[in-house]
Amino acid sequence: MSEPTGTPPTDGQPPGVPQNAPPLEETPGPIRPDRFEPVFDGPTSQLVLSRSQAHWTRLSALGRASSRFDVSPLDLRALLSRIPALPNYIPKDARFIAGSAQWSNTATECDAKTRVMPRNISLRGTHPVVCRISSLETFQNWDRDTNNGLALLIIGWAYVLCANLAERQGRSISYAVQEATSQDSAEEGGGQALDLRYAPSAERKWWKAILANGRGWGVEGDIVLPWALSIENIGVDVPDVAVLATDLPPSSMQAASYVGRLCVAYGLCGQLTPSLVAALCIPLQYTIMSHWAPEMDLPKPSLAVPLFDPRGEACLLKELKLIDYYMTLSLDPSTIGCAMWSVFWTEGVPCNSAGAWFGPIAHVLRPFLEANDHKSVVRILSQACPRAGPLWLGSALLGPSSLIGRIEMYLDRGKWVPCTGPDPTSAMWTGLPHSFLDGYCTRGVTRRETVSRADVWRLRREFPNKYRTRDLEQPLPHAWPPFGRMRREDVELEIRDHLVCNHRWKYVSWSWGTEELDDVGFSSYSKLLRPLNIMAGQFDLGGDGGSQSGALVVTNRGLNHIEASDNLTSTMFSWARSQVELGFFETVVPIRPVIGIRLVQRHSNQTTGEASSPILRENIAKWARQVTASAKLARGEPLLSEDESTDESEAEGNEEDGESL
Repeated sequence: MSEPTGTPPTDGQPPGVPQNAPPLEETPGPIRPDRFEPVFDGPTSQLVLSRSQAHWTRLSALGRASSRFDVSPLDLRALLSRIPALPNYIPKDARFIAGSAQWSNTATECDAKTRVMPRNISLRGTHPVVCRISSLETFQNWDRDTNNGLALLIIGWAYVLCANLAERQGRSISYAVQEATSQDSAEEGGGQALDLRYAPSAERKWWKAILANGRGWGVEGDIVLPWALSIENIGVDVPDVAVLATDLPPSSMQAASYVGRLCVAYGLCGQLTPSLVAALCIPLQYTIMSHWAPEMDLPKPSLAVPLFDPRGEACLLKELKLIDYYMTLSLDPSTIGCAMWSVFWTEGVPCNSAGAWFGPIAHVLRPFLEANDHKSVVRILSQACPRAGPLWLGSALLGPSSLIGRIEMYLDRGKWVPCTGPDPTSAMWTGLPHSFLDGYCTRGVTRRETVSRADVWRLRREFPNKYRTRDLEQPLPHAWPPFGRMRREDVELEIRDHLVCNHRWKYVSWSWGTEELDDVGFSSYSKLLRPLNIMAGQFDLGGDGGSQSGALVVTNRGLNHIEASDNLTSTMFSWARSQVELGFFETVVPIRPVIGIRLVQRHSNQTTGEASSPILRENIAKWARQVTASAKLARGEPLLSEDESTDESEAEGNEEDGESL
């Protein structure tokens, strides 16, 4: 079998990169025909670094200048772009609810007209989230409010959400006084008695039960719902009332009215929506801590001064009207995680330059993260993406173990973070693009017979059922596209016909498995927000590129962005390791024996393993025959018949086996 020659062209740019930008594959020295190298610190990365520096310097200044958290129901409503409403009825024994997103292809010349993306949404947890008071001073003072009731409101909203789901499944709720112990403020020391003289007995009993140590209430069948909590010393007690097992807990709507009345009594209207967002983030908290006992640390409550505020009930009514949509948003942690992580994504930057984009972000945020100043972190990230701001605030209210605690790991090393991977359905649900899969149109093959690798990766993700292996059914590891372009003949036959289709997928609706009707979402007119494009020619560098006097200046020295780029590049190419491209396995992806091909040490010709997968052997042989045939056609040489080609391949395969013995 002839040795394939050539190397992937290096003249292409991913979507959104202007033609005058530096090439994304910068190969120093002569081009070798058997290798292509990702460059992590070339001119493109330098350009990304300078523009990221300018952008995040400006955002840092804006965030530090902001002094208040103005999160209103309208801010939370903006997140419900195409979110479907949770069904009113769900089977009682259902542990999850299935559904699917319906997409249509606007490319009329393509035979793939529709696309269905199934999804299972969990309705259960394995154990409650441990809830305690944080020792940090973060969020203990809420803007200019006299009182701080965030912890109580979050616990109250958690009950409302659990009760709402239990009602949809026809399950009852009861007080579990044997599992909970009251917190006598006089005995606890440093605790406080909650003055609820305005409330009837049933309302005071409810507050006493949900604030008691342990689990003060439970759902029929002793099931654990996604917002279930186990309280540890909140330090607040409701005196002069006792909860009996025969007492009936309130419905979800009645409990919500109790939350609103507390806001009225203590002037907590400005904390009502932030506390709801925090409660919506509890299932995400549970998911990202799946290997440990999930926990959250809430701001220390301070309700010493009753302060009548009639706005509380009006705010509450606005929230309750949208509870069906909030339930879906909360029950799908990936939607919340992807929306939050969208603040770190920008269009036009490939995986081998993503670390350069991360460097200035980490430089800006690290001092606040190390000081546990999560208020400043939230303010800066809210400037980067105002629509995602409420989610960052809600998550931060749950303490340092929330998603905010994963920022440094991601920015410094490009490590995988749960619930943040590419998800086109999540992007459409919130309107926040967060990866190269969102809102794109494949551009097809150029006159030089090359195609963007990003387009090839998209097509592989769209049509995994066309492949004999199941590797491509796995989600992509992160948001950043593979760099550069590849030859048309290096693209596998399974998707090659789609290279000229100019795919553009349009979200149509969501279909629940329990209902026949399609749900177009909260707003059928909502579209994806236009993503930030750091490589666009019109991008504002902020005067002289962010290096003006007094501005933050970031250089390569001290920034560990190369490690992040290396990890992101390796994982992105590892995802497609079952497919063959010239130079692919030698330099981009660290080879492991489980991959099942002849292994070659990185930057070396030393053989370290042998082929073990018949499917991969067949893919390699098929690709090599295609390259050889293309080369012969270019030279005007006759092609072998299929039988002759097979005989020649087998003979050369036997010869290779003999050499390896």
